[in-house]
Amino acid sequence: MRATLAIMHAIAATLVLCFCLLHPTTSSAQPPSNISSCLLYNGVRNFSLPLSPSYTTLLDSSIQNLRFALSDVSKPAALIIPTSKLDLQRAILCARNSSLAIRVRSGGHSYEGLSYTAENHVPFVVIDLMNLNRVHVDSVSSTAWVESGATLGELYYAIGQSNRSLAFSAGSCSTVGMGGFVSGGGFGLISRKFALAADNVLDAILMDPNGNALNRGSMGDDVFWAIQGGGGGSWGVVYAWKLQLVHVPHNITVFSLNRTGPLEQTAKLMHKWQFVGPHLPDEFYLSVHIPTGTSNGNFAMSFIGQVLGPKQYAMLVLHHTFPELGIVEPDLSEMSWIESTAKFARLNSIADLTDRKLGVKHYSKSKSDYVHSPISMQDTIKIIEYLSTVHKGSSSLTLMAAQWLE
Repeated sequence: MRATLAIMHAIAATLVLCFCLLHPTTSSAQPPSNISSCLLYNGVRNFSLPLSPSYTTLLDSSIQNLRFALSDVSKPAALIIPTSKLDLQRAILCARNSSLAIRVRSGGHSYEGLSYTAENHVPFVVIDLMNLNRVHVDSVSSTAWVESGATLGELYYAIGQSNRSLAFSAGSCSTVGMGGFVSGGGFGLISRKFALAADNVLDAILMDPNGNALNRGSMGDDVFWAIQGGGGGSWGVVYAWKLQLVHVPHNITVFSLNRTGPLEQTAKLMHKWQFVGPHLPDEFYLSVHIPTGTSNGNFAMSFIGQVLGPKQYAMLVLHHTFPELGIVEPDLSEMSWIESTAKFARLNSIADLTDRKLGVKHYSKSKSDYVHSPISMQDTIKIIEYLSTVHKGSSSLTLMAAQWLE
């Protein structure tokens, strides 16, 4: 079964990294019950304990939301960084044998810190997959095997190095981890054409609570369906994914338009977008971003777009469907898909896609929701008015669309 690609009108959208609770039960193995002793007994050397000098640095390295780096936030009893499938298997068994819950972290972008915190004082460990980040691209079959600790940027870079006519349907933030993105139902700029990342999973290697490595056949259809967007860590730990890559034009079109004006003028643009964005050809991505505050009494918004086609095609369609946008040819740029991934990630070069470190981290709170019918003009004005009263730079609203559900 494929995940349904419906309306993706999301507020402050990126993706939710919903990794990971495996409830502890008794392991069939009999190593020492202390977590550090168990890991050492089983040959797992790459881990850090709260009193270790490297503990805080390693734990904070992938905490992308500084809310969860505060001292009053729950901390793991151990941070385990496996370097192989065998290490991962042994880490799972040692955590279970030590009666510790498991949190699995691939990129650390969970909106609510689910991949590295626990509630109600539950003792837990974090298994950080940062070193399980290998990617193998097969251009002949247009597929790729990618370990769950790889970031979107690392996957994109590997695809670009292999074949610039291939792509993968995922998001624009290059430091998001593959494990949380796929299992969390992530979407991106070419998802209107090629569906969600989860829809393009051909196979996976899942480590179950007993440390068994299961592929698509041995895990069964129901579990395979569940890991494709059903939440990370709920069904086990996905070690790696086999992905279907897609073919894209050699050059595509990208643009970013800033529009400012009186309240009613900007509200009309946002309102009209609702009747355009969901009905554009599948090759089009068009989102609206509305920051807080005003400038000299004017309200601002930006339109971010990508078109799987040349400038001329983009101009023709947008002039016909959204003339109010006032787009002109100099607003548009043609580039390869891999170049566009670096541009939308605000990176200086394609090589920067492999950098796992987020440039600037913030204290943030994000929410997302689905809108099932267009927002009225009256309510559109209210939304923009409200955002104008919030402290400038402290919040924003992003709207994205697939199609309205009939």
